[in-house]
Amino acid sequence: MIGGEAARRYARALVDIAESRGVLDETGEALSEIAGQFQGNRELRRVLLNPRFARAERVKILDEIMSASGAGELLRNFVRVVAEKDRIGELSDMAHSYRQLADEKRGRVRAQVSTAYDLDAEAIEGLREKLSEITGSEVLMEVETDETLIGGLVCRVGGVVMDGSIKNQLRNLRNTLITS
Repeated sequence: MIGGEAARRYARALVDIAESRGVLDETGEALSEIAGQFQGNRELRRVLLNPRFARAERVKILDEIMSASGAGELLRNFVRVVAEKDRIGELSDMAHSYRQLADEKRGRVRAQVSTAYDLDAEAIEGLREKLSEITGSEVLMEVETDETLIGGLVCRVGGVVMDGSIKNQLRNLRNTLITS
């Protein structure tokens, strides 16, 4: 599991509150954005993780960032609690756990699709429908082009990898020929 159990507990608490207030998806998007800013800014991480700065100073810095980002009261309070408990270093893990838990609540799965060539909108929608049929859930897809595949595509849905690439088919053919 990515992140620790504490990160998952914090995320679960935020998911429960956000869902009860009807802001599950919005809160998740904002949390991911804040976690991305934290991960992407080395100087910010250095300050917020440095115990030489008083906890109150670190919380104040986070409050200013949260206000400037337009984050809602729920997320501002959540991040403040996380900082006060010296768990700000786990914010990215919390965002990841939040996304997983929110997807479970909404009956969604995420799929990463790598294709040899760009797919048009019709092909992407057809693939989404087929994956929804297979999984029995709404599928949120991220599609990327990977020219090393030669042809075909690779789908990763949860812990399942469906490899329909020509590269994989050639590898399987090679193994069959070697073992025959």
